[in-house]
Amino acid sequence: MFDTQEAREAVLGGARIVDSEDPRSALGNIKPQAIMDISDAVLNYTRDQEVQLSTNIGEDQLLFRRTDSGHAVEKSPYEIAGKAAQAALGVAVSMGTRVHPCNIVKVGLDGMHLPILKEVLTEVVRTLNRTEQFSHSQVMSVLFVQDLPLWRERKNNPLVVRELVSLREFSPTMAAGPVEGTVDLPDYYRYLTGPDGKPLFDHRPSLQELIDAGVLPPWTDTIRVKINDPFPHSQFGLTPAERTDREAIKKMVDATADSGADGIMLDTSILFKVARVSLVDTTEPVGSEGPGIVDFNRFDITGTGDEALVRKGILSVEDIRFFVDYCHYRGVEANLAGSLQSYQAQQIWRLVPRTDQVSTRGGASAILRDPSAPTPKEDQVASRRDQVMMRQLVRGLIPPEQGGYLWLPKKMQGVDGVDKAVGRLQENFPDITEVYWSDEYGRLEPF
Repeated sequence: MFDTQEAREAVLGGARIVDSEDPRSALGNIKPQAIMDISDAVLNYTRDQEVQLSTNIGEDQLLFRRTDSGHAVEKSPYEIAGKAAQAALGVAVSMGTRVHPCNIVKVGLDGMHLPILKEVLTEVVRTLNRTEQFSHSQVMSVLFVQDLPLWRERKNNPLVVRELVSLREFSPTMAAGPVEGTVDLPDYYRYLTGPDGKPLFDHRPSLQELIDAGVLPPWTDTIRVKINDPFPHSQFGLTPAERTDREAIKKMVDATADSGADGIMLDTSILFKVARVSLVDTTEPVGSEGPGIVDFNRFDITGTGDEALVRKGILSVEDIRFFVDYCHYRGVEANLAGSLQSYQAQQIWRLVPRTDQVSTRGGASAILRDPSAPTPKEDQVASRRDQVMMRQLVRGLIPPEQGGYLWLPKKMQGVDGVDKAVGRLQENFPDITEVYWSDEYGRLEPF
């Protein structure tokens, strides 16, 4: 949740955990005062069930210093762990204990070697346990799953580049440096906005204008920037594979349990979210018997023409089942995130019923319409930061025993094969009786 209204929407939709996050950042890093506002909103709102609060300390705990030559040098693990523990105390204070005595602190560990991430997690756990007020806080590690071949296939798609530029997911380069994978930043000036969300430029800016606006650092000597890439698991001791596998999952769960943390979340980084790559692969295994997952990813298409992107997933149901089972074997909670959609979550709840939590923003948010404004264009497309949580979409993510139902994006309506897929879904899971279409504004209508 990014503000108080989103928190109320989540509670009314049946959410058991209200997470504070800013959709404009990779893991949703958010200001403490915004966390306090969300905590107050949940506290002040009537609800029928206990609600926990959660937030994160960001996805990047590493600290660097810059040498005289301009190179970045990683600081000591001691400093890195200390920074993370300080941040954990800060968000724990911001959430408080008035809503629930046990809040959840998520710790992103992307791009960290196993020994360092273990030290970071251990320091966060021990620090919170030493406090009187927050000793019952839960610590949750975060693993960003990845499929590097799929990322390389999609990273140059104009739709992906535009959104990543708007999120400032790029790095400045030097004119003498490599040009592979770089783009001319002024070509995307329409997507560069300031803190108020308003465009910074109404024209193609020069290099100096980009520097003056704080988009590029003063030492930059070129308008070309490099779109950020994921941190390969192979560089940090998780697995030599280019796609997250069970070896990587096992090592991260082990590190989480060994540090004393309470749970682990599997998520996707902002790079994969923008590239329309989710956690769950709904491709049906060849020769599978009994009720299996029905492939709706193939109907979920964003963009048109050469820019069209079909939603893809990374982990199969069997991979997810391994994750959940191994988490429980090691005594930690299993949380699934990564752009989960209603049609993925409702099947996972049934196929892997021991799943502890699912978390999402994109799968429960839509464009907020101004009722006083003229009817918007039918083809209006909002970026990740323009969408807000809506109670009726939240209910599409919650488990069946809490009244969850299934909704499908209305853009699938009429696509060849969708009706048949829904029929197969209801054959596999007869308890799925409520099915809805949702348009881009979150308005539901019966299937």
